[in-house]
Amino acid sequence: MTEMLQRRITHFDTSPPPDLWVLDGGQVNLTLALTLLESVGVNLPVVAIAKEKLDSKAHRAKGAAKDLLYTAQGIFSLKPSDKRLQWFQRLRDESHRFAITYHQQKKRREDTQLSLLQKKGIGRATIKKLIHYFGTFDKIAAASNEEITAATSQSVARILSK
Repeated sequence: MTEMLQRRITHFDTSPPPDLWVLDGGQVNLTLALTLLESVGVNLPVVAIAKEKLDSKAHRAKGAAKDLLYTAQGIFSLKPSDKRLQWFQRLRDESHRFAITYHQQKKRREDTQLSLLQKKGIGRATIKKLIHYFGTFDKIAAASNEEITAATSQSVARILSK
């Protein structure tokens, strides 16, 4: 979260800051965002939404916990029927949907690349060794025979060069 917030703050010179920052995660993320904004001298209102904790658990599945809005001025608890709370909930849910879709697509892409290597006759252990050495499937594809031989063996380099 720190990295993402700092990255966004550094782009304030080319892309102006928003009128309001809405974060998921409650008091911890609110405090982090306010500290980072203060360190660069930016005055920006921040709201963080989080589930109310009951016995240190959010009880999301049971619907027992209410959503709370954290601001620099304090904590707000709105009724579930309140349109303002529902707006914040929709924002949070949309950001979750976006993040989940991104990670699913990334995983699907990696799985496809993994299965392509396995079809070529390269086993899981060798694939794991290649990923550990090169970092990504794109770097494996761009690697020379000598680099692949250094990471694994000459036979794997021959298979990948085909």
